[in-house]
Amino acid sequence: MLDEYRRNARECRRMADNVSNPTEKASWLRLAASWLGMIKNQPERPFANDAKQEARNLPTKWPESSDDDSQASH
Repeated sequence: MLDEYRRNARECRRMADNVSNPTEKASWLRLAASWLGMIKNQPERPFANDAKQEARNLPTKWPESSDDDSQASH
C-alpha cells in the first residue's frame, strides 16, 4: 500500500512538471503532498509478523513455582 502511495505521488509530480499553468502545477503538487502525507499517517509495523509469531509461542499460563524459585528471592 505504501509503495502505491509513493507511485501516485511520483505520478502527480510528473504531471506537475508537464503543465505550464501555475495553478494546475500547484494542484498537482498539493495532490502529491497529500499522497505522501498518507504515508506518514500509516503506522509503522516492521516487526508485526514477528510479534504475532512470538505471541503464538508464549505459554498459555504461568509456570508452577518451585522451592528453588522461593529460595532465589531471599
